[in-house]
Amino acid sequence: MPSPDVAQANTLIGIDLGTSNSAVSLWQDGQAILLPNAEGEHLTPSVVGVNDHGQFIVGQAAKSRLQSHPQLTAASFKRQMGADYTFHLGQNKLRPEELSALLLQQLKADAERYLGYGVSDAIITVPAYFNNVQRQAVKTAGRIAGLNVVRLLNEPTAASLAYGLLNNTQQKYLTFDLGGGTFDVSVIDMFEGVIEVRASCGDIFLGGDDFTRQIHQWMLQVHPLSSPEASELSAHLTLLAEKMKCDLTFSAHTRAQLVWQGQTYEWQLNETLLAEICEELLNRLKKPVLQALRDARFSSDELDHVLLVGGATRMPLIRQAVTRMFGHFPRTELNPDEAVALGAGIQAGMVLMDQAVEDIILTDVMPYSLGIGVARQNHESIDGGYFLPLIERNSFVPVSTVQRVNTVYDHQQQVDVQIYQGEARKVAENILLGQLNLPVPRRKAGEVSIDIRFTYTLDGILEVECRLPDSDQVTSMIIERVPGQMSEEEIHASLLKLAAMKQHPREYQENKLLLAQGAQLYERCLAEERTTLDAYISYFELALDSQNVRRIATTRDELKAVIAHFSDERL
Repeated sequence: MPSPDVAQANTLIGIDLGTSNSAVSLWQDGQAILLPNAEGEHLTPSVVGVNDHGQFIVGQAAKSRLQSHPQLTAASFKRQMGADYTFHLGQNKLRPEELSALLLQQLKADAERYLGYGVSDAIITVPAYFNNVQRQAVKTAGRIAGLNVVRLLNEPTAASLAYGLLNNTQQKYLTFDLGGGTFDVSVIDMFEGVIEVRASCGDIFLGGDDFTRQIHQWMLQVHPLSSPEASELSAHLTLLAEKMKCDLTFSAHTRAQLVWQGQTYEWQLNETLLAEICEELLNRLKKPVLQALRDARFSSDELDHVLLVGGATRMPLIRQAVTRMFGHFPRTELNPDEAVALGAGIQAGMVLMDQAVEDIILTDVMPYSLGIGVARQNHESIDGGYFLPLIERNSFVPVSTVQRVNTVYDHQQQVDVQIYQGEARKVAENILLGQLNLPVPRRKAGEVSIDIRFTYTLDGILEVECRLPDSDQVTSMIIERVPGQMSEEEIHASLLKLAAMKQHPREYQENKLLLAQGAQLYERCLAEERTTLDAYISYFELALDSQNVRRIATTRDELKAVIAHFSDERL
């Protein structure tokens, strides 16, 4: 049996950082397992809040305050990853990376509690259609959380791994991954132990939350409510909308009722009406599917299976839409909420070269194109601002490719190589990742050639190399930080800011004092009294680990009462 130090050194966790829920996994004893959180659940709500002590709370403890304290709680922040966006939790201003870091810290702590030792390395899943800015934001969040992000894994690829181990035969399939906030489609070709991602496409602003939002808007159309306490009303309606959406997973009809400012309002919803309300969203699901099939050069008839992934695919509305789209029923044998996390655990096993998965080869693809800005000769003028792709979307990664370009002006002294990400014909509509300036000999237009090589790694790092063939002069750059990403100074400031507020409930003076009193009394008790007191102390400690404010308050009062009772008996 390996020593704890050896086990710790060889531990790599997988994390599904989801919009609605997140999970942490591990490759253990030849299989991927999900690790429980402090409440014994595999799914941790992706919600962060500030409690009455001014401290951050994460998961169910924060989600339970979404309705009662909407101004102090943030959810669905994954949608803003990579954007210059600020969430306000009371007096606290937090970027999406910082909120994600708090969530990752909690998942890291859950893994460490399960394992009994520290964890530092992780694989984190991301939507396949996340661009480089968003991917770097996830890495930054991991760093703030104290994690070394070994690899980012596309969510549909992770789901394919989870299904692939169960079906190790030659087949073609499509993963339909509709989570809380993002939608991903990947076309997979599996043969002889190779899982090959042929194409990926998606919509980072389409998920289960949008269906909830549509129901919310419909509720306001039925009863045009308004209130000075708009945020509180909105929180109530969102909760009811989510409940009705979930009810329709198990029933063809549901109703909701709200008592607001002395009046009672009621809504009734069925599957047919829900389909009408969400018609626009259902239509949006089709475009990424068609694009992925087109890029993979597959027809829907060639697919052996369609795999449903993501919690939103539990909705009968979605399953019916998928069945109509492909002409046959999708596969649903894996829990759609857990498939991505399990796949991350399998990938962790692959990275660690575990014997049970070493024969599986995973190939992934670029979800977007990378290229440079170039000029073109148009009749008598030279027009700049055109996009020349060097790495096309859905190219297999890692990938390296070279393209030769020439100078466009007489006696040109320098070539400015601007690097872009996107699909648009004009660079103005794409994302500028960086610029590299290369001195060139002063000659006539077209006489100087430059070989530009793009190399993209599995870790999401782009290396750009510019070479003058005549002189072997080379200029290169590594693109890791891109526009929208936090600077080193901002990351350092975040570490300090979050450290000052991430105090665990165990560290609150009131709770520390009560535990100390319980421990002292335990030493003086005997027999049944000691057993009873130990049970109440244990309940309180479990409540503290859960960070659930109500649960902590209840068990604290119970422990206080027991301590007072036993103390009185000794007077």
